[in-house]
Amino acid sequence: MVVTYTKEDYAKAYTELLEVLKHISYSSLNKIPKEDLEMYNQNKDKNYKYEYNSKLEFEQQKMSRLTRILIANIYIQYWASEEERTKIKQMDRNELEQIEIEKRNMYNPDTLFSNRKKQNKIETESLVIIKKKNIFERIVEKIKQILNLT
Repeated sequence: MVVTYTKEDYAKAYTELLEVLKHISYSSLNKIPKEDLEMYNQNKDKNYKYEYNSKLEFEQQKMSRLTRILIANIYIQYWASEEERTKIKQMDRNELEQIEIEKRNMYNPDTLFSNRKKQNKIETESLVIIKKKNIFERIVEKIKQILNLT
């Protein structure tokens, strides 16, 4: 699923990101290029207020998905060791391969059409069978309806 973010989404995410960065160590903050920090600051939403709760774990913080993506990118680019970057890239490849396999299984044309045939067969088997009455039975039924005997 491809998600597109608006300029406003990025502005709010930059605001949240800057608030989170206030709570990291000075040495970690210095690893982020000044140009990036300036760009976040210039493009943040000045009307949006976000408070980072230092009592909660990072995973429990209420922040947008885009903010989490930005933090992950900062981690990969500036804070992760070479070994961690390699592991992350390998995880991404494995995850992408697994998603592709699931998509192929789900949308495989051979199985897709065979599933439809099975569904159609089930639907036809579950239909109610209506017995047609012969002409004599229908005439008797009409006479009973006219005489209000049914």
